[in-house]
Amino acid sequence: MGLHGDPDDYGLPKVDIVVPDDARELDRDVLAYRRELRQKRRRERWQRLARPFTRYGIAAPFIASAVLVALISGVLMTVVSPRPVNHAVQVPPTGAVRHRPGDPGGALPSGTLVVNGRTMPVDTLINVAGVVLIVPRDCRCDAAVTHVAQQAVSQGVQTWVIADGRTGKDADDVRRLADTVPRGDAIPAEDPERVLSTAFRAAGLTAVLVRPDKIVREIVRGVQPNRNLAPDLQALHTPS
Repeated sequence: MGLHGDPDDYGLPKVDIVVPDDARELDRDVLAYRRELRQKRRRERWQRLARPFTRYGIAAPFIASAVLVALISGVLMTVVSPRPVNHAVQVPPTGAVRHRPGDPGGALPSGTLVVNGRTMPVDTLINVAGVVLIVPRDCRCDAAVTHVAQQAVSQGVQTWVIADGRTGKDADDVRRLADTVPRGDAIPAEDPERVLSTAFRAAGLTAVLVRPDKIVREIVRGVQPNRNLAPDLQALHTPS
């Protein structure tokens, strides 16, 4: 080794190296070196763990926190919020409303009646505006039949007196009732199969008001002798 800063025999610069006499004197240096290595490894581990967050800058942790909060809030709202009630939307029907035969607004029922021993379809016999009186058995409604028939005559509409479920001699009382109507404007008919009383759900003396187009305008059940049907019979002349 050269002296006074001069290069040594191999041309290398001067280095001050102190070689201790006892190797135990190097223990503190070895411990410090090892401590530095441990610290370096810890720093490298933390850098590997934080690399996904630091890749996108400092905003990455905040973005991850916001996503986590949104997920938790969505789960809580799904569990806690009340279930929506399914309200069915009522859609009004399109087109004209069709009524079944025998109902107000509906056509006359299909079937046959007996007039003077001759069978006729219902819509052939009842073919003008008027009132159909369905007379049940043991009605004892002579006064009511006569009163309604007189009102029909005064309003210029036809009257039919129907023997409900009777025919032949059994229907003589109905024919007699028809004969009491002034000017003979009531037509008696027999309904042995109870076509009309079944269709119109007759109860007691039942009056069925029919328009000129053979459409039922109104059904009046349990007609009493003092029942005033004149306004309803007059309305049959008015187009609906």
